[in-house]
Amino acid sequence: MNSINLVFFLIWGLAGVFFFFAFLIIWHKRRYELQPYFSYGLLTGGILFGMQLLSIFLDIDLKSLSLAKVFGIIIRLLIDSFKMMIFTTVGIDYATKLAYPLYIKTHFSTRKVKDHLLKLSQLIIPTLAVTAFCILYSIILFKFTNPELASSMRKLFESDMTRENYSAANFVFFLVAAFSEEITYRLGIQNYLAIHLNWRHSRYWLAILVTSILWTIIHTDTLHPNWVKFAQIFPIGLLLGWLFRKYGIISCILAHGLFNVIIPLLLVIENYTIDTIVFNY
Repeated sequence: MNSINLVFFLIWGLAGVFFFFAFLIIWHKRRYELQPYFSYGLLTGGILFGMQLLSIFLDIDLKSLSLAKVFGIIIRLLIDSFKMMIFTTVGIDYATKLAYPLYIKTHFSTRKVKDHLLKLSQLIIPTLAVTAFCILYSIILFKFTNPELASSMRKLFESDMTRENYSAANFVFFLVAAFSEEITYRLGIQNYLAIHLNWRHSRYWLAILVTSILWTIIHTDTLHPNWVKFAQIFPIGLLLGWLFRKYGIISCILAHGLFNVIIPLLLVIENYTIDTIVFNY
């Protein structure tokens, strides 16, 4: 690992520790005020736990693991789920204070069907537009730069990902990454910065910018050369930050999830190997 990557990993580690404990302290101190949002936190924590567990069941023969390893996996999943719970709970509170949308509200008992379709289109159309742009941009970027997976990522995938072995575990893995990253970065960190640094309203772009930089840094050492991944991720982070600001967290999760699943599938269909499959993990 070169010195630049080491610096990025250090920034990533320090930022991760800082935000985890910052959210934990806020969640603990304001637990009574945050009670209306606890159910959402439990929901996202439960969803993440279930998705990660499913990914493990699809990819690993648990019978071949020792009891200690199984216990370690369960503890890791519980920690991830707890983190997701507190980031969701505090993040929703922040978004409410900022008066930013979390989702498109509808009430089928009081509106006509066409009103609901119009409301749904306000979420779906920009979500699909952002997804399509990110996919097209990534394909063009990789076409001209021809990047390869870094050695650290090769260890994660022991064999080439081809049409034959693109599995359900891969599919769930990509969705887990999208779900957890959007809750952590867009709902959590982005709104934390807006609240505590007073980057509200016309200055919210600063929160989007810094969050996108942090999100880009976590993708260090996934591609060679490194700058290609940064060139891919940073503008996508800006778009997802804007998408959250305008349309809420569900739109971000959908766009990120679709991107994570479609990019590998497109490349697999074209008979590429894992060397050229680069996803937004």
